[in-house]
Amino acid sequence: MKHNSRKVTIKTCPKCRTKNQKSSRFCKKCGSSFSGSTLKDKKATVLAAKKRRSLKGTISIAVIVMFLVLIGSRLFKKDSAVNPAMASLPEVGNRVSYSGQAIGMTDIEAVLEDGRISIPLDAVLKNKIVRFNYEDKGLSLPLLAYITPSGKAVTAVSVCEPCRSTRFHIKGKTMVCNSCATEWKLETLQGIKGGCLNYPPDYIPSLVENGRIWIEEKTVSQWRPRV
Repeated sequence: MKHNSRKVTIKTCPKCRTKNQKSSRFCKKCGSSFSGSTLKDKKATVLAAKKRRSLKGTISIAVIVMFLVLIGSRLFKKDSAVNPAMASLPEVGNRVSYSGQAIGMTDIEAVLEDGRISIPLDAVLKNKIVRFNYEDKGLSLPLLAYITPSGKAVTAVSVCEPCRSTRFHIKGKTMVCNSCATEWKLETLQGIKGGCLNYPPDYIPSLVENGRIWIEEKTVSQWRPRV
């Protein structure tokens, strides 16, 4: 004799955990609505997923912002490093306005005596930017001197190492490489734009005395390229 068997499916009340028939709309024990609970659970699940996605997005944006701030601060710090020797240079003339001007180098002769290299201060004040060579025992090194807008005399090695240029010009408030067109601030030699920002004319200390600018020969002879 065959007996008809029917598979009875049940569902558990999410509130009191009582087992109920699948067709039941309400829990037989606590009376909770199954349809309402299911809808509520689905809504909670969707909201939780949205919250997780929102949190992940917020964290990602925060990480990106922190990264950009870190990179920007490092670049700013690097660009803000002013040579203290340049900052303390005395004024040798009146303030100069280079606005709208482009001034090329004027070549002059330097004198070497008693372990010092010297050039006339008047030549620098007149021409604004000059170039001269140090030559001794087979060594030849181009040097430059210029007047900043604040009236200070700056001396440096006239070389932009990456592009091997030895000539520069003044354009407004900037020093510009004739070869790669990289620009630096005249007052500080800080990079502004271009491919050789970290390689401006390398500042060397000098002394103004008796109408001439004096540079220690030892400082120049021991100079080595930065790259």
